[in-house]
Amino acid sequence: MTFELLLSVVALAYACLMIALSLRILMKRRPIGVTLSWLFFIYILPGMGILLYLLFGERYLGSLRAKRAAEQFKQYRKWLKSLKVPSAMPESTPKVMQLVHQAIGAPSLSVQSWKVLSHPDTLFDTLLNDIHQAKKVIFAEFYIIQVKGDVHKVVDALIAAAKRGVHVHLLFDSVGSSQFFRSGHCKDMRNHGIQIVDALHANLLRMTLRRQDLRMHRKLISIDSKVSYTGSMNLVDPKHFKTEAGVGAWIDMMIRLEGEISHFIQSTLVFDWELETGIRLEKHLCWPTQTTIEQEQMQLLPSGPAIDDELLLQVLLTAIHSATKRVVITTPYFVPDESLFQALKTAAKRNISVTILLPRYNDSHLAQYAGRSFFEELLLAGVNIMHFHGGLLHTKAVVIDDTLTLVGSVNLDMRSIWLNFESTLIVDDLAFNKEIMTVIDGYIEQSQSLSLAKWQSRPFIKKLLESIAQLTSPLL
Repeated sequence: MTFELLLSVVALAYACLMIALSLRILMKRRPIGVTLSWLFFIYILPGMGILLYLLFGERYLGSLRAKRAAEQFKQYRKWLKSLKVPSAMPESTPKVMQLVHQAIGAPSLSVQSWKVLSHPDTLFDTLLNDIHQAKKVIFAEFYIIQVKGDVHKVVDALIAAAKRGVHVHLLFDSVGSSQFFRSGHCKDMRNHGIQIVDALHANLLRMTLRRQDLRMHRKLISIDSKVSYTGSMNLVDPKHFKTEAGVGAWIDMMIRLEGEISHFIQSTLVFDWELETGIRLEKHLCWPTQTTIEQEQMQLLPSGPAIDDELLLQVLLTAIHSATKRVVITTPYFVPDESLFQALKTAAKRNISVTILLPRYNDSHLAQYAGRSFFEELLLAGVNIMHFHGGLLHTKAVVIDDTLTLVGSVNLDMRSIWLNFESTLIVDDLAFNKEIMTVIDGYIEQSQSLSLAKWQSRPFIKKLLESIAQLTSPLL
């Protein structure tokens, strides 16, 4: 075969591959921005664009996890039926909660008590007290664990719990906690009987069989199925975490819960454990015989590739469109898709007070530039964008009017909404809403509103970088 003929064969094969891949991308029928971005990359970056799509273009968990997820969902449905909740919610229930109930069967559950924990010292003291009182089982799931500062006390308390016969199951993300898995702390905890799993194990040899950037991003704790925690904080001490990044202390919020909602949170952790290990810890599933709807209605939405892939976005859109007075959002990473972008502008144009609270400095420059590309249109629509100067604001919350609140691990970017395993606590309660807003008002006192005139006068080079970064926004 002559060189010219070989070259022609390679060119034909490459052209066929490009056509086939283009058709596959089109047939996925994803949001137009995502589709166009991937088409742009595979054509503008010959070879590299194809490789990037094969690695990151589709949300495949891998055949083993996909099979487990299908089996688990059957078990999940069985568990939900055991709760004996009504097939339909009362008309007074917020549309967001009705949507989640209809989509995955998650009920609104009663709460005996709740506490908003926005100060790390108080959080660690409260958590340590709960761990010391554990009698049967502790589950925890985090994206990052870093054994520094007060986390040493948590590790010591978990080891002490294991020594007195408490079953301790810890699940940490393989990428986010990679340093921990190589540390002596991990080995020591395992030697004391603590079960530790690296979730969504990252393996370069198998990177074409499962997306390596699908991450376990939830922050959940359950103790004896009675006490639970959820929110935005990793298992880290803010006084020691990423101090070299130069963005200040990370500011987070966690919610401590008691009541039937804790049964649901523990069940989520049990199912996540099975997804990773194949081991069903059914003895740690609680099977309450009755649920009651009290003033505080709370609902956990565990989102991710193993569940309805559009549900989280639909929940956010429903919440924003339901607002009649105000929408307040705090998020460290703001890279909305077109539908969220339009929903926020539409709300502002309906004379709804829309405030987006972001950290002034961020540890992800690409996400920061991509997010800023949306600012001008939002400001023109009347959205109030505020920059927090007290550190890296990592709290993720959406407050709608005076009663509805969404708080958890979800960033307002496409990675959280489409790719990661996340958790969102949905609450319909006046007192809870007020307490969250009290914390957010404290953030606002350390923030400054962005002026439209000042923003429009920023240097051209920044505008160019933002426009370039925006091309990647559907993929971040």
